[in-house]
Amino acid sequence: MQRRISLVMPVYNEAKAVEKVVRDCHEKLIKKLPGSEFIIAEDGSTDGTKKILRRLAKEMPLRVVMGDERKGYPRGIRDALKLPKNDIVCFSDSDGQHDPSDFLKMLDYVDRYDIIIGMKKPRRDPFHRLVLSRAYNSLIRLLFGLRFKDIDSGFRVIRKKVLDDVLDKSTTLPECTNSEITIRAAKKGYHIIEVPVTHYPRAAGDTKSFNFRKLPKVVLALFRGLLRLKSDISSAK
Repeated sequence: MQRRISLVMPVYNEAKAVEKVVRDCHEKLIKKLPGSEFIIAEDGSTDGTKKILRRLAKEMPLRVVMGDERKGYPRGIRDALKLPKNDIVCFSDSDGQHDPSDFLKMLDYVDRYDIIIGMKKPRRDPFHRLVLSRAYNSLIRLLFGLRFKDIDSGFRVIRKKVLDDVLDKSTTLPECTNSEITIRAAKKGYHIIEVPVTHYPRAAGDTKSFNFRKLPKVVLALFRGLLRLKSDISSAK
């Protein structure tokens, strides 16, 4: 079935990767689904990303929302996900680690599911990220009884009705907004599935180096956030 989608992509300091990512998304997804829209939420980049996006917007149907200053990834996600006009929203990070054609496979599930999570398999991340991801997903299972393998994936399909229902409330886990949207949606009875998708090593762009000395503080803050989220969901019943 032909579908109209809104592809939403937050972008920050991706000058080395963003042109290829945008062109791939346009060729492999947007052109195949007439009536769809491609939204880029730029977050105050300082490395030439803005200039590239302005040029691309003259070549293809691209809605670029420029940021005057850095909001940060969590707020950037929430603001970006308020922009779509179509009922089916495809969300992707802009680092080039995914194949946009995988969205076509994921769209086969939208008649039965409200959120389709792109589960990275095999996952091409550094070892420490693999360990932390497994521990994090296990903690989600323990606290919320939700069995996901990649709950915080930045590659997913979401029905707009879900975003309208839970997005504004999803501020308890500032570093894991995708997770919070998923958890809140699951607890409201929305249907969610994980679908395996291709994952590539990060080839370009800025990424934060991992600081093991900050790990205990980060883990403690995340655990407290998850407990607050659990309490908030329980009190809302």
